[in-house]
Amino acid sequence: MQTTTQLLILAFLVYWVIVYLLKKRGILAKYNISATGPILMIETTKGLHLLDKIALPKRFWRLFANVGIVLMFAGMIFMFGLVVFSDISLLQSMMDRTVIEPNEYTEIQNIFLIPGVNQFIPLVWGFIALIVAVFIHEMMHSVLARVEDVRVHSVGLIVALFPIGGFAKIDDQQLYGEEFELLDEPEADSESDFDDLTATIEEIREHERLEKEQAAYESMPAETQTASVGESADSQTISSQTIGSQTMGNQAVAAQTESADKPKAATKTQRSRILAAGVMSNFVVAFIAAMLFFGPVIGAMAPIGSLQITDSGDFSVSSGLTKEMVLVGINGQNVSDIETVNQALAGVSPGDSVTVQASYDRVIENYTIVTDSTAENVNYAGILISSVTSGSPAENAGLLPNSLIFKIDGDYVSDAEYFSATMSEKNPGDTVVFTITEYDGDGAETGVRDITVTLGETPGNESKAYIGIYYSAGPLYIGLLGISVGEFNAGGYLEFLKTLPTLLYSFDFSAPKESVMMILSAWLFVMMMPFLSILGEGFGGFSGSMMQFFEPVGWAEPLGIGIFWIANLLYWVGWLNFYVGLFNCLPALPLDGGHLFRTYFVKIAEKLKMNPKRAFRLSFVVTTYLSGFIFMSFLLMFIWPYISSFVIGLFS
Repeated sequence: MQTTTQLLILAFLVYWVIVYLLKKRGILAKYNISATGPILMIETTKGLHLLDKIALPKRFWRLFANVGIVLMFAGMIFMFGLVVFSDISLLQSMMDRTVIEPNEYTEIQNIFLIPGVNQFIPLVWGFIALIVAVFIHEMMHSVLARVEDVRVHSVGLIVALFPIGGFAKIDDQQLYGEEFELLDEPEADSESDFDDLTATIEEIREHERLEKEQAAYESMPAETQTASVGESADSQTISSQTIGSQTMGNQAVAAQTESADKPKAATKTQRSRILAAGVMSNFVVAFIAAMLFFGPVIGAMAPIGSLQITDSGDFSVSSGLTKEMVLVGINGQNVSDIETVNQALAGVSPGDSVTVQASYDRVIENYTIVTDSTAENVNYAGILISSVTSGSPAENAGLLPNSLIFKIDGDYVSDAEYFSATMSEKNPGDTVVFTITEYDGDGAETGVRDITVTLGETPGNESKAYIGIYYSAGPLYIGLLGISVGEFNAGGYLEFLKTLPTLLYSFDFSAPKESVMMILSAWLFVMMMPFLSILGEGFGGFSGSMMQFFEPVGWAEPLGIGIFWIANLLYWVGWLNFYVGLFNCLPALPLDGGHLFRTYFVKIAEKLKMNPKRAFRLSFVVTTYLSGFIFMSFLLMFIWPYISSFVIGLFS
């Protein structure tokens, strides 16, 4: 991860230098590309005439945007609540003096949702989905702007080494007309618009000439000044009348011209519709993609098996068994877990031949293996240590993360349940001998050894034994076949995916509290799907190891592997549109949610008879503080793992 981060920083710096050189030589301006630091804004006016055609059903689009306003406020409450909840959890960990170690989620490349750079988002599917999300979002801003007769100057893409967003250049003067007028109000004590710090040489000379003439005029006698103004009262009156008439006429013409050229400013309701249109479009695209993904596409898949080979010995490889194959049966008996494997191998002795049915790329074949004559006919899963608590008995004894405990006091650990049940019978002060297999950072086995651990007392429950490790179920090792297999309930997972949409909105009035928690949990699961641990990594769709567990059936059978491409495209288009929409709901500038929050803040303040200018400025103050709070919350969320041990140690 560290190497990836360094390469990313180097690539970004090289890119920045190239942008600087292209801008300095005028090449970017030639192609209508502007640059602010390393950020490029690529503009185009092509296709703007199509916006008016798309915007023709104005009543439909206004209803569309009105629904979007409601959904944006719902998303605003949800996202802001999530930020506050994260802050409270972080504060609680600080009070408990819990040190949070840096992990893959806090790596710099995983902070931003950049496909191919973020290790949880694949390059191809993620890039397509991001382009769709950005294009739809900005296009709908433009469409609603034309629905409300607000000018759109151009559309474009924002690039910072990678595409990071899009924009629609909507006429700000028209969109925020009344606010621009408040911002542009001149100061009452302003006597001159001349500024000698910013004026040109010609302006400075002209200013000096006028000052000399004014000084010369003021030094003249009063009667001379009067004569200079006009040789007679009559001529002065006529001159004044003429000049006054001309002035009034010119002002009228100028006012008419300005009125004709200056378009009508958008109302707050019109502005709110324009702001909500982008988020609403993301939600609609996410909804359509989700209905297709969780419906007909998932319904056209069937599980092949549940056990996938994760490691294989020399003699099993020579028989044809390799990694990522899915075990289907042994000696004609279907296998799906440790119990069925034990049953299939119950009558087999070391050195006997065994027929194994395994699938690779959805093709099932038979493989004949002569079992290991030196192995025991014992199959075990053990437990895999994910982390060790600082200062715990486990750390004091020398247990390390990524170690596999497969024996307790000489007895094999069949699974995680066996380990938990055995440890629950132990008492504080007991000694336990763990037989472990250790692995290096690349997953290669480095050795097997015994470690003796003296158990401590569980904090808050002195009668319960404490070891101080976090663990998960290890791979199932089949000794006679010399292979390790990971268990994944492919059939159950498919069923869960099919029923997930109903969990997002189902509500049981007889148990409202439980229903609300279930709905919130389902929404959080959808948000976190790419980051959740499935087969040791986040759910990135049906590719790689995951794809080996399933096969197309029904209408998708003729498509073959194509059904997985469709599934991946729909999954990432749906997820990224949903995430982009939710993120834009945050009440922070310059996000759409921040502008919408500020607009409605002013509307409510004006209804409460507050001065418009004061309401406008107060809205900026409140939104700025909210933006700062949200930004600092995200920043602390990512840097805390790197500073938690130092801060806690400082205040201990």
